[in-house]
Amino acid sequence: MASMQHPRLKPPASVWKRIDSPPERLISLAALAIAFGALCVSFWQLDMAKQHNVLSVRPYLMVTPQLAGAEGKNGLYLTNEGIGLGVLTSLSVSVSGRVYAGLGKNQWPKILRDMGLEPLCFSFGWPTKVAALRPGMEIEILGKSKRFNPGCELALATFLTTKDISIELHYTSLYEEEHTFSGDTFLNL
Repeated sequence: MASMQHPRLKPPASVWKRIDSPPERLISLAALAIAFGALCVSFWQLDMAKQHNVLSVRPYLMVTPQLAGAEGKNGLYLTNEGIGLGVLTSLSVSVSGRVYAGLGKNQWPKILRDMGLEPLCFSFGWPTKVAALRPGMEIEILGKSKRFNPGCELALATFLTTKDISIELHYTSLYEEEHTFSGDTFLNL
């Protein structure tokens, strides 16, 4: 039995013959170029959207010294001023060139003793490994103790006005971009 073709369907050879003619071929190539251009623009827009998302959820971690008096906030505060989650990867405190680094093990008692200050005058919090700070979060990492003894107020003021103390934080965003904060604890009074 001879192969039967649908009367409206043309054999593939006749379709190729039509494309082979100059106007149809030019139109087909133009359509192909436009489609390829649209694909390139789509990939570019996808990349731009990702960059926008990365920037729009960037954390901004910082340490700020505060000395507001008896009823206010006094001490060092770790804050996330950005609009994305920040994950701490390292913390180091440098006092007169001596570096105290690492997450997990509390370094404040050693730092304070090496500075000649009484650790019992202070309350402290040293971040743990992979500690995360959500946007707007503020953590007191060094403050005045609840057992505030005479002379402790001076110890806190001494710490916050010492010029050769610096802090360096390394942290990542949700997109695992690495960021660094470097600053001093000096409160210019």
